[in-house]
Amino acid sequence: MNSTALFTMLGLVLGWAVLAVAALATGRYATFAFLILTVIGLYLYVPWARLRASGIEGSSRPVRFWTNAAMLAVSLAACLAFAIMLARRLGYL
Repeated sequence: MNSTALFTMLGLVLGWAVLAVAALATGRYATFAFLILTVIGLYLYVPWARLRASGIEGSSRPVRFWTNAAMLAVSLAACLAFAIMLARRLGYL
């Protein structure tokens, strides 16, 4: 196991968790959603990249399809949360 990668990922998750808790505590729900969704998207990317690298023999088509669908859903939800954050900042909401 690569300890540098492990500490990097743990640091990223802990940092994002601190930011998410701060956003939730201050009532910024769109920011909270954005932070949580981007971390979920990051961790969905890892199996997606591994499935793509392994080719057809390493994974089934339904697994690749549902991983892609989950990544797309999380990415769209994160974009929506980001759009809500911007709209609030600009005074539209």
